[in-house]
Amino acid sequence: RNLDLVKVDQGQIEQVILNLAVNARDAMPEGGALTIATETIDIPRAQQIGTEEILAGRYVKIEVTDTGTGIPAGVVPRIFEPFFTTKAVGSGTGLGLSTVYGIVKQTGGHVLVSSEIDHGTCFSILLPAYAADAAQSAEPGEDAETRNRDLSGAGTIMLVEDEDPVRLFSARALRNKGYKVIEARSGEAAMEILAAEEEQIDLLITDVVMPGIDGPTLIRLVREHRPHIKVLCISGYSEDALRQRIAEQADIAFLSKPFSLKQLAGRVKELLDG
Repeated sequence: RNLDLVKVDQGQIEQVILNLAVNARDAMPEGGALTIATETIDIPRAQQIGTEEILAGRYVKIEVTDTGTGIPAGVVPRIFEPFFTTKAVGSGTGLGLSTVYGIVKQTGGHVLVSSEIDHGTCFSILLPAYAADAAQSAEPGEDAETRNRDLSGAGTIMLVEDEDPVRLFSARALRNKGYKVIEARSGEAAMEILAAEEEQIDLLITDVVMPGIDGPTLIRLVREHRPHIKVLCISGYSEDALRQRIAEQADIAFLSKPFSLKQLAGRVKELLDG
Protein backbone atom coordinates (compact mmCIF):
# COMPACT_ATOMS: atom_id res chain seq x y z
CA ARG A 1 0.00 0.00 0.00
CA ASN A 2 2.99 2.32 0.24
CA LEU A 3 3.68 2.14 -3.51
CA ASP A 4 3.89 5.31 -5.54
CA LEU A 5 1.34 5.86 -8.29
CA VAL A 6 2.04 5.05 -11.93
CA LYS A 7 0.23 6.38 -14.98
CA VAL A 8 -0.68 3.32 -17.05
CA ASP A 9 -3.62 1.56 -18.67
CA GLN A 10 -4.87 -0.83 -15.98
CA GLY A 11 -5.94 -3.49 -18.46
CA GLN A 12 -2.58 -3.45 -20.18
CA ILE A 13 -0.64 -3.85 -16.94
CA GLU A 14 -2.92 -6.72 -15.95
CA GLN A 15 -2.12 -8.26 -19.33
CA VAL A 16 1.62 -7.86 -18.68
CA ILE A 17 1.38 -9.63 -15.32
CA LEU A 18 -0.81 -12.42 -16.68
CA ASN A 19 1.46 -13.02 -19.67
CA LEU A 20 4.45 -13.34 -17.33
CA ALA A 21 2.48 -15.60 -14.98
CA VAL A 22 1.44 -17.88 -17.86
CA ASN A 23 5.07 -18.17 -18.97
CA ALA A 24 6.10 -18.95 -15.40
CA ARG A 25 3.46 -21.68 -15.20
CA ASP A 26 4.71 -23.22 -18.45
CA ALA A 27 8.28 -23.17 -17.10
CA MET A 28 7.21 -25.23 -14.07
CA PRO A 29 5.57 -28.37 -15.53
CA GLU A 30 6.30 -30.32 -12.33
CA GLY A 31 5.13 -27.48 -10.08
CA GLY A 32 6.97 -24.74 -8.26
CA ALA A 33 6.53 -21.28 -6.81
CA LEU A 34 5.32 -18.15 -8.60
CA THR A 35 6.04 -14.95 -6.69
CA ILE A 36 4.77 -11.48 -7.60
CA ALA A 37 6.29 -8.66 -5.55
CA THR A 38 6.21 -4.87 -5.72
CA GLU A 39 8.24 -2.03 -4.26
CA THR A 40 9.11 1.60 -4.91
CA ILE A 41 12.80 2.19 -5.65
CA ASP A 42 15.05 5.20 -6.24
CA ILE A 43 17.74 5.05 -8.92
CA PRO A 44 20.21 7.83 -8.05
CA ARG A 45 22.07 7.91 -11.38
CA ALA A 46 21.57 6.71 -14.92
CA GLN A 47 22.76 3.18 -15.54
CA GLN A 48 22.99 0.64 -18.33
CA ILE A 49 21.61 -2.84 -17.62
CA GLY A 50 21.95 -5.07 -20.66
CA THR A 51 20.37 -3.14 -23.52
CA GLU A 52 18.28 -1.00 -21.18
CA GLU A 53 19.44 2.53 -20.36
CA ILE A 54 17.66 3.44 -17.13
CA LEU A 55 17.53 7.12 -16.22
CA ALA A 56 17.86 8.37 -12.69
CA GLY A 57 14.54 8.70 -10.90
CA ARG A 58 11.88 7.01 -8.83
CA TYR A 59 10.29 3.80 -10.10
CA VAL A 60 7.68 1.27 -9.09
CA LYS A 61 9.11 -2.23 -9.54
CA ILE A 62 6.98 -5.30 -10.24
CA GLU A 63 8.87 -8.60 -9.99
CA VAL A 64 7.47 -11.86 -11.36
CA THR A 65 9.66 -14.77 -10.27
CA ASP A 66 9.38 -18.51 -10.83
CA THR A 67 11.37 -21.56 -9.75
CA GLY A 68 11.17 -23.20 -13.15
CA THR A 69 13.50 -24.49 -15.83
CA GLY A 70 15.18 -21.16 -16.54
CA ILE A 71 16.12 -19.60 -19.87
CA PRO A 72 19.40 -20.51 -21.63
CA ALA A 73 21.81 -17.57 -21.76
CA GLY A 74 21.94 -17.73 -25.56
CA VAL A 75 18.15 -17.40 -25.77
CA VAL A 76 17.70 -14.44 -23.39
CA PRO A 77 18.63 -11.72 -25.95
CA ARG A 78 15.85 -12.94 -28.28
CA ILE A 79 12.94 -13.51 -25.91
CA PHE A 80 11.26 -10.16 -26.63
CA GLU A 81 11.34 -10.61 -30.42
CA PRO A 82 7.87 -10.97 -32.00
CA PHE A 83 7.08 -14.58 -32.96
CA PHE A 84 10.20 -15.97 -31.26
CA THR A 85 9.20 -18.95 -29.12
CA THR A 86 10.85 -22.02 -27.64
CA LYS A 87 7.50 -23.73 -27.11
CA ALA A 88 6.29 -26.63 -29.23
CA VAL A 89 4.36 -25.87 -32.41
CA GLY A 90 0.78 -24.99 -31.51
CA SER A 91 1.67 -24.15 -27.90
CA GLY A 92 2.32 -20.44 -28.37
CA THR A 93 2.74 -17.69 -30.94
CA GLY A 94 5.83 -16.02 -29.53
CA LEU A 95 3.90 -12.80 -28.91
CA GLY A 96 3.49 -13.03 -25.12
CA LEU A 97 6.82 -11.45 -24.17
CA SER A 98 6.91 -9.08 -27.14
CA THR A 99 3.52 -7.79 -25.97
CA VAL A 100 4.90 -7.36 -22.45
CA TYR A 101 7.89 -5.45 -23.81
CA GLY A 102 5.76 -3.22 -26.03
CA ILE A 103 3.32 -2.29 -23.28
CA VAL A 104 6.04 -1.51 -20.75
CA LYS A 105 8.04 0.57 -23.23
CA GLN A 106 4.88 2.54 -24.13
CA THR A 107 4.66 3.64 -20.50
CA GLY A 108 8.30 4.77 -20.49
CA GLY A 109 9.28 1.77 -18.38
CA HIS A 110 11.85 -1.02 -18.60
CA VAL A 111 11.85 -4.83 -18.57
CA LEU A 112 14.82 -6.63 -17.01
CA VAL A 113 15.31 -10.40 -16.88
CA SER A 114 17.63 -12.65 -14.93
CA SER A 115 17.58 -16.42 -15.21
CA GLU A 116 19.49 -19.50 -14.13
CA ILE A 117 18.98 -22.94 -15.66
CA ASP A 118 17.03 -25.27 -13.33
CA HIS A 119 16.69 -22.49 -10.74
CA GLY A 120 14.16 -20.15 -12.31
CA THR A 121 13.62 -16.75 -13.87
CA CYS A 122 12.86 -13.26 -12.60
CA PHE A 123 11.29 -10.54 -14.74
CA SER A 124 11.53 -7.04 -13.26
CA ILE A 125 9.24 -4.31 -14.58
CA LEU A 126 10.30 -0.74 -13.78
CA LEU A 127 7.55 1.86 -14.23
CA PRO A 128 8.24 5.58 -13.70
CA ALA A 129 6.57 6.87 -10.57
CA TYR A 130 3.87 9.42 -11.36
CA ALA A 131 4.36 12.93 -9.96
CA ALA A 132 1.06 14.06 -8.47
CA ASP A 133 1.62 17.64 -9.57
CA ALA A 134 2.37 16.68 -13.20
CA ALA A 135 0.09 18.07 -15.86
CA GLN A 136 -2.77 15.82 -16.91
CA SER A 137 -1.38 15.39 -20.39
CA ALA A 138 -2.94 13.38 -23.16
CA GLU A 139 -1.55 10.18 -24.58
CA PRO A 140 0.91 10.71 -27.45
CA GLY A 141 -0.96 11.97 -30.51
CA GLU A 142 -4.21 12.36 -28.59
CA ASP A 143 -6.06 15.68 -28.69
CA ALA A 144 -8.74 16.89 -26.28
CA GLU A 145 -11.58 15.84 -28.58
CA THR A 146 -10.27 12.27 -28.79
CA ARG A 147 -9.52 12.13 -25.07
CA ASN A 148 -13.11 13.02 -24.15
CA ARG A 149 -14.74 10.95 -26.87
CA ASP A 150 -17.59 8.59 -25.96
CA LEU A 151 -16.36 5.10 -26.87
CA SER A 152 -19.53 3.22 -25.94
CA GLY A 153 -21.50 1.45 -28.65
CA ALA A 154 -23.80 -1.42 -29.55
CA GLY A 155 -23.55 -4.48 -31.74
CA THR A 156 -22.35 -8.07 -31.74
CA ILE A 157 -18.65 -8.82 -32.08
CA MET A 158 -16.89 -12.14 -32.59
CA LEU A 159 -13.41 -12.01 -31.04
CA VAL A 160 -10.98 -14.72 -32.17
CA GLU A 161 -7.66 -14.77 -30.29
CA ASP A 162 -5.63 -17.76 -29.05
CA GLU A 163 -3.64 -15.74 -26.47
CA ASP A 164 -5.93 -15.96 -23.43
CA PRO A 165 -4.86 -12.70 -21.71
CA VAL A 166 -5.32 -10.66 -24.90
CA ARG A 167 -8.74 -12.21 -25.59
CA LEU A 168 -10.04 -11.95 -22.02
CA PHE A 169 -9.09 -8.32 -21.51
CA SER A 170 -10.22 -7.25 -24.98
CA ALA A 171 -13.57 -8.96 -24.49
CA ARG A 172 -14.05 -7.39 -21.08
CA ALA A 173 -13.21 -3.92 -22.36
CA LEU A 174 -15.66 -4.21 -25.25
CA ARG A 175 -18.45 -5.54 -23.02
CA ASN A 176 -17.88 -2.61 -20.68
CA LYS A 177 -18.51 -0.33 -23.66
CA GLY A 178 -21.89 -1.95 -24.37
CA TYR A 179 -21.05 -4.56 -27.02
CA LYS A 180 -22.07 -8.22 -27.02
CA VAL A 181 -18.87 -10.26 -27.45
CA ILE A 182 -18.69 -13.87 -28.61
CA GLU A 183 -15.25 -15.32 -27.83
CA ALA A 184 -13.35 -18.03 -29.70
CA ARG A 185 -9.80 -19.18 -28.94
CA SER A 186 -9.12 -20.63 -32.42
CA GLY A 187 -10.22 -20.33 -36.02
CA GLU A 188 -11.82 -23.77 -35.81
CA ALA A 189 -13.85 -22.79 -32.75
CA ALA A 190 -14.96 -19.60 -34.50
CA MET A 191 -16.21 -21.56 -37.52
CA GLU A 192 -18.20 -23.91 -35.28
CA ILE A 193 -19.80 -20.98 -33.48
CA LEU A 194 -20.60 -19.19 -36.73
CA ALA A 195 -22.20 -22.31 -38.16
CA ALA A 196 -24.56 -22.51 -35.19
CA GLU A 197 -25.00 -18.77 -34.60
CA GLU A 198 -28.15 -17.39 -36.18
CA GLU A 199 -27.70 -13.89 -34.78
CA GLN A 200 -26.13 -11.30 -37.04
CA ILE A 201 -22.49 -10.61 -36.18
CA ASP A 202 -21.54 -7.02 -36.92
CA LEU A 203 -17.76 -7.27 -36.61
CA LEU A 204 -15.16 -10.02 -36.71
CA ILE A 205 -11.99 -9.27 -34.72
CA THR A 206 -9.30 -11.84 -35.34
CA ASP A 207 -5.65 -12.42 -34.58
CA VAL A 208 -3.50 -13.14 -37.63
CA VAL A 209 -1.14 -15.86 -36.38
CA MET A 210 -2.99 -18.82 -34.85
CA PRO A 211 -2.47 -22.58 -34.90
CA GLY A 212 -4.65 -24.38 -37.45
CA ILE A 213 -6.94 -21.92 -39.21
CA ASP A 214 -5.07 -18.61 -39.13
CA GLY A 215 -6.57 -15.14 -39.42
CA PRO A 216 -6.37 -14.66 -43.22
CA THR A 217 -7.88 -18.13 -43.80
CA LEU A 218 -10.63 -17.47 -41.27
CA ILE A 219 -11.53 -14.16 -42.93
CA ARG A 220 -11.81 -15.86 -46.32
CA LEU A 221 -13.98 -18.69 -44.96
CA VAL A 222 -16.27 -16.35 -43.02
CA ARG A 223 -16.78 -14.03 -45.98
CA GLU A 224 -17.84 -16.92 -48.17
CA HIS A 225 -21.01 -17.07 -46.02
CA ARG A 226 -21.13 -13.50 -44.68
CA PRO A 227 -19.61 -11.39 -47.46
CA HIS A 228 -20.44 -8.04 -45.90
CA ILE A 229 -19.11 -8.67 -42.40
CA LYS A 230 -16.71 -6.03 -41.14
CA VAL A 231 -13.25 -7.25 -40.12
CA LEU A 232 -10.58 -5.95 -37.76
CA CYS A 233 -7.20 -7.76 -37.71
CA ILE A 234 -5.00 -7.53 -34.63
CA SER A 235 -1.40 -8.56 -35.02
CA GLY A 236 2.23 -8.05 -34.07
CA TYR A 237 2.96 -7.94 -37.79
CA SER A 238 3.51 -4.57 -39.42
CA GLU A 239 0.49 -3.46 -41.43
CA ASP A 240 2.47 -3.73 -44.69
CA ALA A 241 3.39 -7.34 -43.97
CA LEU A 242 -0.21 -8.11 -43.07
CA ARG A 243 -1.50 -6.56 -46.28
CA GLN A 244 0.75 -8.88 -48.27
CA ARG A 245 -0.82 -11.90 -46.59
CA ILE A 246 -4.41 -10.80 -47.19
CA ALA A 247 -3.96 -8.93 -50.46
CA GLU A 248 -7.04 -10.56 -51.99
CA GLN A 249 -9.26 -9.42 -49.13
CA ALA A 250 -10.85 -5.97 -49.23
CA ASP A 251 -12.14 -3.68 -46.49
CA ILE A 252 -10.07 -5.06 -43.65
CA ALA A 253 -9.06 -2.77 -40.80
CA PHE A 254 -5.85 -3.26 -38.83
CA LEU A 255 -4.75 -2.68 -35.23
CA SER A 256 -1.17 -3.50 -34.28
CA LYS A 257 -0.14 -5.16 -31.02
CA PRO A 258 0.39 -4.05 -28.40
CA PHE A 259 -2.65 -1.78 -28.23
CA SER A 260 -4.42 -0.04 -25.38
CA LEU A 261 -8.00 -0.95 -24.56
CA LYS A 262 -8.94 2.64 -25.42
CA GLN A 263 -7.38 2.21 -28.87
CA LEU A 264 -9.32 -1.01 -29.39
CA ALA A 265 -12.63 0.50 -28.33
CA GLY A 266 -12.01 3.56 -30.52
CA ARG A 267 -11.22 1.44 -33.58
CA VAL A 268 -14.31 -0.70 -33.06
CA LYS A 269 -16.52 2.35 -32.72
CA GLU A 270 -15.12 3.81 -35.97
CA LEU A 271 -15.83 0.60 -37.85
CA LEU A 272 -19.34 0.03 -36.52
CA ASP A 273 -20.37 3.68 -36.84
CA GLY A 274 -18.86 4.00 -40.32
